[in-house]
Amino acid sequence: MVGTRNYLDAEWYTHMIVQGNGKIGLGTEEIGSERLAVNGSIRAKEIKVEANSWPDYVFEEGYDLISIEELDKYVQTHGHLPGIPNAATAKREGINLGDFNAKLLEKIEELTLHMIRYQQTVEQQAERIDKLEGQLTKILNE
Repeated sequence: MVGTRNYLDAEWYTHMIVQGNGKIGLGTEEIGSERLAVNGSIRAKEIKVEANSWPDYVFEEGYDLISIEELDKYVQTHGHLPGIPNAATAKREGINLGDFNAKLLEKIEELTLHMIRYQQTVEQQAERIDKLEGQLTKILNE
């Protein structure tokens, strides 16, 4: 254990502890089940999280994309997106960055599919409007 003694009140403050099992605590002796526990913020130029799964399945045929109407009902009822923890759960339990990034990408991909479908709908409606305007013009000019 590495610590600093405060000479004013003779208390020790833990800066780093390495347990015999290889677990490390920075600013804490409460390591828990993780290999590294930090009581404070962490600054890094890069953090690489290994992904166990990636949501490319969203683009596969047969993916059950929730409708906008169902999504609206879910959000109105629960106050958060399906598959995403609510604020209280995230605060209480924390979040796994790898899993959470995959979930966020899943939601972005779902939104992308919705946008593609709506763009197709808009284009079809524009074609129909053009056709109807052409028919109306023809009728008015007769």
